[in-house]
Amino acid sequence: MTILTSIIPWDHIHPVVVHFTTALLPVSLASDVFGKYTKYDSLTSAAWWMLLYGAIATPLTALAGWLWAADIAGIAGPNPTLTIHRWLGVSLIAGFAFLAIWRSRSFIRTSKPGLVYLASAAIVTAALLFQGYLGGKMTLG
Repeated sequence: MTILTSIIPWDHIHPVVVHFTTALLPVSLASDVFGKYTKYDSLTSAAWWMLLYGAIATPLTALAGWLWAADIAGIAGPNPTLTIHRWLGVSLIAGFAFLAIWRSRSFIRTSKPGLVYLASAAIVTAALLFQGYLGGKMTLG
């Protein structure tokens, strides 16, 4: 790992890969909502693929964040915001994996997602937005 981190340090990886998670997952939800209530069935298909890719990117994002936090933990000292950010990130991995498994059933049946799924996805997406707020608060003040 030392060779890799000397070429691409973790403090550069996390801010890059986090954008995959923060873009793909809310846009997946928006596409599902628009696809459900319009004649554009392709939106619900696109939503599934964005959710899948976002659910794959999220663990990588969290890993990069945990590694970056481990590098700066000795310098910054204890940080309650970082603690919440870390564990919310782990929860989001589970949340988006659950949503991807749930959503895959309607994708396979080529049906549109139901309201319970959309409400659940909205809650998990709201948690993701709060997660981004915490990350921004730590890096930007």
